[in-house]
Amino acid sequence: MNKNLEILAPVGSFDALKAAINNGANTVYLGGKEFSARASANNFDRNEIKEAISYAHLRGVSVFVTVNTLIKQNEITDFLSYIGYLYEIGVDAVILQDIGMVKLIKDSYPNLELHASTQMTAHSLEDVLFLEKIGFKRVVLARELSVKEIKYITDNSSADIEVFVHGALCVAYSGQCLMSSILGTRSGNRGRCAQPCRQKYKMYDMDNNTYINTDGSYLLSPRDLNTVEEIGKIIDTNVLSLKIEGRMKKPEYVATVVSTYKKVIDMYLKDPLSKIDSKYIDDLYSIFNRGFTKGYILDEVGIDIMNSKKPNNQGLCIGTVLGYNSKTKKLKIFLEKDLKKGDCLNIGGGNIGRIIKNKEITDYAKASDIVEIDFVGSVSKGVKLYKTLDQDLINKSRDTFATDKELLNIPIYMDAFLFQGSPIIINVEDDYGNFVSVTGEKNIEKALKVSLDKEKVEKQLSKLGNTPYYLKKINIDIQENSSLPISEINNIRRNAIEKLNEIRKNMSLSRKDNINTANKDSNIDKENKLQINKFSPYLINKGETCKFNVSVSNIEQLKAIIDLDIDTIYYKDLNTLELASNLCLDKGINFVYQMPRIIRVFEKKIYTYLDNINEKTLNNLSGFRVNNYGELNYLLDKFTHKSLYISPWLNVINANSVDFYNSINSTVISLSQEMSLNQIKNLPKYVFKNHNLEYLVYGKREMMLSEYCPMGVLTKDCKKNKRDALCKQSKYSLESSNGDKYRLTQDENCRTTIYSNDTLNLINELSVLSENGITNFEISLTFETPSEAKIIVSEFLNAKKYNKYSSDTLNSLPYEYEIGHLYKEID
Repeated sequence: MNKNLEILAPVGSFDALKAAINNGANTVYLGGKEFSARASANNFDRNEIKEAISYAHLRGVSVFVTVNTLIKQNEITDFLSYIGYLYEIGVDAVILQDIGMVKLIKDSYPNLELHASTQMTAHSLEDVLFLEKIGFKRVVLARELSVKEIKYITDNSSADIEVFVHGALCVAYSGQCLMSSILGTRSGNRGRCAQPCRQKYKMYDMDNNTYINTDGSYLLSPRDLNTVEEIGKIIDTNVLSLKIEGRMKKPEYVATVVSTYKKVIDMYLKDPLSKIDSKYIDDLYSIFNRGFTKGYILDEVGIDIMNSKKPNNQGLCIGTVLGYNSKTKKLKIFLEKDLKKGDCLNIGGGNIGRIIKNKEITDYAKASDIVEIDFVGSVSKGVKLYKTLDQDLINKSRDTFATDKELLNIPIYMDAFLFQGSPIIINVEDDYGNFVSVTGEKNIEKALKVSLDKEKVEKQLSKLGNTPYYLKKINIDIQENSSLPISEINNIRRNAIEKLNEIRKNMSLSRKDNINTANKDSNIDKENKLQINKFSPYLINKGETCKFNVSVSNIEQLKAIIDLDIDTIYYKDLNTLELASNLCLDKGINFVYQMPRIIRVFEKKIYTYLDNINEKTLNNLSGFRVNNYGELNYLLDKFTHKSLYISPWLNVINANSVDFYNSINSTVISLSQEMSLNQIKNLPKYVFKNHNLEYLVYGKREMMLSEYCPMGVLTKDCKKNKRDALCKQSKYSLESSNGDKYRLTQDENCRTTIYSNDTLNLINELSVLSENGITNFEISLTFETPSEAKIIVSEFLNAKKYNKYSSDTLNSLPYEYEIGHLYKEID
């Protein structure tokens, strides 16, 4: 167990901040109105962040600020200015997604703590080791990892590890989902996800042209994570931080969830065998849930993760309808949980005004009671009722933040000196080593009648009133027969506390320097400033030779296109890698192994194969196409002589990210699929000098990558790793409410990819991309037959080489085309 175990709470408003701190969080995270991955939350402006940091630091609570979005080129100056402001006001850490910003921040503010956001998709030890090497002190792990995987990571790395323990789940790997931006313009990588996973879908069997009967229509909507009943298993992995999700939730939610986890965690630390009061569980259900799951972290999978019936608050099941009297407008209920006046039920009708038990009106009824309530409507016998609002719970939680009453008890220590002929002196210190010494204004005199004693002095100095402190220890040195007005003792106590408050407000809990001595923007690298404002001219690469790199899914596709004038093959199928490499060698085509997007901790197949790869195949390999940071860590250690090809899934959207991958000698750097032509034009001129930027110009776009397999779960109630022959052969898609069908595929680890309805086709845009610096074009083949693959690649080669192609030929294929984000700017 980590001795510095942290409860990390979400803060979407100042009331939520107070709720988190007063209910036991020792760290909070919040977003500003700039560069936050919850753009629709009620975020803090700059002055509010400063006030929040002062409030939290005074009470010994750390503050992390989310800046975990991808940063466009024209935003970098403002971004760095914002980071400078956060640094100066004492933020304890910033949470990042954009790898291009890491060096920029480290150069300017070297002792500002950096945390790798879950948007960076860290899902393996290799990921953590790499992120640690480049400057991250903390890594937020992907929500898909189990306690066994997490323990392996903490045992083998020194980075601080943070994991989610409660709140909303994404069905996709964070940072690997383009569904929202492909279907619109709201990018999850920019904090503006439109949550298409919470919409209705049908499951369509493409082989049999039928729909699958499902119990509910919200086929991509996960339950909420709730680990409180087994929190000890997570604590025992030695993680540092237990993270609660919910920056968009109300302060009552924050208060309830934080206080519940605080109580349960304290109980576990005191006695690991202690049992949890069922009231704690009921409170979590009552405050908000979409149905609960223990999540991947506690080894739940499949249907246990999902809630296909309802994508919003489900509430707490409190009883069953016994009948409804339409004449008296009374609903009779058998209660399984307590019910109170003011509560609300999922059947509507507002707050409950009265409860009738044994023909008497009451404000309260308990479990096992049979009661009646006034209700206008119609509810069938046997229907389960859910309480969606518990008024007592709401009132209780509000008491923790809606008043100015201090609820914390922070220890302080005092020394008091009282000698005749001199003013009183008191020294005050806290557990952080903050120290103040204050001298009174009046001299202490010899007592004529009643003298002061230690008890009277201690009594006055311990009157800390509505402050967050309590006097833990005091030493008093007092000369006998001394006299001093009580008001003077009170004044000096107030002065000392005010001075201590100012020091605590202006301390940074994670940095060695005080806020008042923080470095300013003067340290910002001048070259970076120049690059930020140096834009490329149009027609930068006119006449530059362009290359076509084809991503190939199987050996049949490769054989169909092997005789074409292709520059590089990105090959995905490890099982036929040796055969594919020999084919490319014979044709003189550059051959690259495209690694999977996810390689989990105990998924050793890829690395084991590469560790033992035969010499001929290794020699045939020009390099590796990389999809995550862990693969970079592995390859930079094991295959230093091989080229690196950066895939679009590493989300390159600015020059600083290009610089980073150039610094590790990457041969080709693919730009993000969310990058528009306008953004490409905004890149500074120097980034094009290596002629190694790539853009996806054809292919089914991967909208989402998920551990959840709707094919297996919805067609045969499959659990994880029960893959059979039908899994590879069957063809399914999800159909949206407007009739679009999103094809599904499943890999050997039961991981699902959801593809776009339309196919990206930029054959008419090759020249404009070339003229603006793009020298590598990727064609991605997925579901195409060998004959279709040959047609597509041939047409693209002809379009560039001979400036002509057959639109009729491409249009004869069974695909609908789109032009993606090239002219569609993400929000």
